[in-house]
Amino acid sequence: MKKSRPLFLVSLCTLILFAAGYALFADEDAEDRAQHRKAIEYGEGDKVDDAIKLFDKAIDYRKRAMSIAYHNKGYALEKKGDLPQAIQYYEEAWKLNPRQVLTGELLGHACYKTEDYERAIQVGEAVMKIDPTNKKVPPWLEDAYKKRGGKKEVAGKPTQFYMTLDGLLRMGLYYGSRAHYGGLYYTSPHGFRYVPDDGLITSAPYTLFMRITPIPLVQIDATMENPWLGALAPPGLVVQMEKVELLFHIKSVMFGAGVMVNHYDSSMAFFRRYKLTDVKVGFILGYTKDKTETKITWYPRMLIMDPRSSTGKTYDVGSLRLDYSYELFQDIQLHLLFNFRDYYVFCHSPDLRVFLGSYLRYYENLASYWGVYDMGFGITFNNLVKRDDGAELLSVTFEWLERFYLENRNNRHPYTLAPNGQGWFGLDVYRFTKGKPFPGFRALSQVLSLRLDEQVHRNFFMYQKVIAELADQDSDHHEFDLQIGVGVKY
Repeated sequence: MKKSRPLFLVSLCTLILFAAGYALFADEDAEDRAQHRKAIEYGEGDKVDDAIKLFDKAIDYRKRAMSIAYHNKGYALEKKGDLPQAIQYYEEAWKLNPRQVLTGELLGHACYKTEDYERAIQVGEAVMKIDPTNKKVPPWLEDAYKKRGGKKEVAGKPTQFYMTLDGLLRMGLYYGSRAHYGGLYYTSPHGFRYVPDDGLITSAPYTLFMRITPIPLVQIDATMENPWLGALAPPGLVVQMEKVELLFHIKSVMFGAGVMVNHYDSSMAFFRRYKLTDVKVGFILGYTKDKTETKITWYPRMLIMDPRSSTGKTYDVGSLRLDYSYELFQDIQLHLLFNFRDYYVFCHSPDLRVFLGSYLRYYENLASYWGVYDMGFGITFNNLVKRDDGAELLSVTFEWLERFYLENRNNRHPYTLAPNGQGWFGLDVYRFTKGKPFPGFRALSQVLSLRLDEQVHRNFFMYQKVIAELADQDSDHHEFDLQIGVGVKY
């Protein structure tokens, strides 16, 4: 009885191992042994060619049997928690039988868990070629592409399509006076009120984004939006923005260029409503390595005037954005954001309205400037809820921003080199020595947000974002916003 206990425990462990559904077994049936004996008899006789064929079959059979043995030991080591050793045995099993799908599934997933994304992708693609309907590989394979820096989502599908559409509902909590028509008169609204946002298409902020990757090397991004610049940004400053960017991915480096179009429709500058358009060329540079990813997008200020077609007013936009992310843990990601946006409206021809509105002082060569600068960081918790196949269902992102609002109207030196005109945190070189180096500074706010991303289907997802912008005493209201969006990807 004492000797039967170890045998019982070994049998029980073996049954548990096989019952998990990831172990394999081989059976040397009588037919195989009979063929092996027949091959020996052929070899001893005159049927040498037939003997060789039978021995080849026997060798293939033995390789498959050895592959199963290596697979089972690798699985046992993985259950024990020794993932590096398990990978070694999975690799041996995969070499002996590269069509053993279950081995490929476990080997690729083990490489993914140890952050060897390149090897995980190689094995995952091989499995998907053998078994295109496989359900276990795509979830972690898709994430491996993202973490490696590639854009491909599913093996065997070189074309990726990604699109999102969202809208923003703005609610303001008013507590101070509000200027109208450039300070002609003031009102003092109090309490919660809906905040409209003038746009070319709608009176509410929205964003339509589309990304197409015809091949892993090339990426095309397109954006159309009525941008939300913040609670204190003047209405009409940007009523519509369109942008198209062409990006190239070569190993860890990303680079490209884009065209951005902004539309202005307001009477904030020069005492008359103008509809102006600015077309800007920009540059994108990015780098991905290990757990970090950096991207710089720059649309430099570039004033182009054509006296033959100019109305005497010119709209000019500059933008500089830096995104940096770091994977702190497998499912926790930190990111930093610097987003500087400058907007100018120039008067470069004699204008009677400007002359009268400036109390008979100016009539041309003026610039009115507005700037919105964001600096902040966020943290994302991925995979908070998963399906049985490992697909991510829910992620949460917290973000904090420090937002600076800049404004300087009727600047008399708009055509000098930067920073005048004005921009760069409102720095004015002509007032620097007079004790006002930053006369363009207007107000400051804190922006807190919480975003939820839900995967409702393999190809469809939705997201919600709650935003609270708390302004300082130089403003007239705080703002509480709700963003709702949907997306599709293939």
